[in-house]
Amino acid sequence: MSYYQKFEDDFRELFIMSLRENEAFGKELWSALANVVWRNKNDPNNTECAYSFRAAGSLVASMLYNSHYMDWYCTSPDAVVSEYISNAMTSKGWSYNILKCQKNIG
Repeated sequence: MSYYQKFEDDFRELFIMSLRENEAFGKELWSALANVVWRNKNDPNNTECAYSFRAAGSLVASMLYNSHYMDWYCTSPDAVVSEYISNAMTSKGWSYNILKCQKNIG
């Protein structure tokens, strides 16, 4: 199994029930995916698991029965990982870095 698949499996396992009980939690999940790089401490290849805004929305949507990536796209600030999500992912060996975007001013 690839670590990218492991990331998605762990993410679903940890958060799917909370999301289905409270769909508003999807905003928090989207924020923890968009412009965030996740790595697993056990991965010898140090695979970077990262999601674009659209891909983050797709993962959240896939955890619900009737949802589309646009339901989650930009619903909250990107690159914000709550303490709850961080702690849960850490329990599975995951850590994260926030991607920094540079703006060209000129």
